[in-house]
Amino acid sequence: MNSLLFQAANTLMQGFTGNTPLGANEHVDLETDPQWKWVSEVVDAINTVLYPILILVGTAGVIYAVVLGVKLARAESSDQQQEAKKRMINFIIGLVSIIALILLLKLFCTYLPEWLPKIEVSSNS
Repeated sequence: MNSLLFQAANTLMQGFTGNTPLGANEHVDLETDPQWKWVSEVVDAINTVLYPILILVGTAGVIYAVVLGVKLARAESSDQQQEAKKRMINFIIGLVSIIALILLLKLFCTYLPEWLPKIEVSSNS
């Protein structure tokens, strides 16, 4: 892990100093170029972990939704019902947000290997 972080920092510093500028149309093979190989390793690691996390979040969400539904059904007073409704709405908003962010991370990781080598850092900055 330390060597991966070191390679990433080294690559970024070379880009900022202008030692290895990349043109906008230049194509870099991430599997063979040692300067950009860390990108494909990070993307592979994220893709390996992403679907199990999505399954865990979805499963926990369904279980918690059932628990909140039971609390809503068992509420005796109107105050308890309002509190249970508020919790249910907040939970649904949170769950949808988490799932959307996980899917956006998946989309980002799909296109990251194409975008990163095309970023040209000007040597004037």
